[in-house]
Amino acid sequence: MEKDELVITDILVGAKKLFGKHGLKKTTMEDIAMAAGKGKSTLYYYFPSKKEIFEAVVEQEMKSVVKNIRESVNASVSAKEKLKSFIKAQVTSIIGNQSFREVVLEDSMESMKMLMCMKSRYEQIQIDMVREILLGGAQCGEFRELSQAKMNKMSYVMITAFRGMHYPLSVEFEAPDDAEYFDEMIDMLMEGIGKN
Repeated sequence: MEKDELVITDILVGAKKLFGKHGLKKTTMEDIAMAAGKGKSTLYYYFPSKKEIFEAVVEQEMKSVVKNIRESVNASVSAKEKLKSFIKAQVTSIIGNQSFREVVLEDSMESMKMLMCMKSRYEQIQIDMVREILLGGAQCGEFRELSQAKMNKMSYVMITAFRGMHYPLSVEFEAPDDAEYFDEMIDMLMEGIGKN
């Protein structure tokens, strides 16, 4: 890793801890500099403001979640197992980032426009990943053939269904005790797109 990358990593690690503990509003550039072990001038060299640091932290979290989901999906063989892995990895990331999410949500009204833009990008990545899984399942005969338009709609519908699972996780802050919950949901979806 180059020097600039190391400095940015230090800044973002320190900032994430502070944002997760105090939120965006209560965290200062001075706090971030201290947590990163850097001077304020170093922070301003890499990031013009606290908002840009916050955006970089959220962006880094999104990339990490996408990477973890992609690794889980790629480790599975069948399309059905890929969908199950997709959900399980997503739930794990939601639970793992709960304290950060809680504080970020408190500040989110002020940052809503920025967060909605980032959320849209993240959801589009998820839709594209599910579309790849569906296409692979159709190509290997596990799923019936779907037109491109139907595959796009099904990907959107599946992400919308998965998103609906986020709400209980956001309120209860823990995953359901029974992993079969996710398997059963995928099984039900497969009855709709699986091959007869």
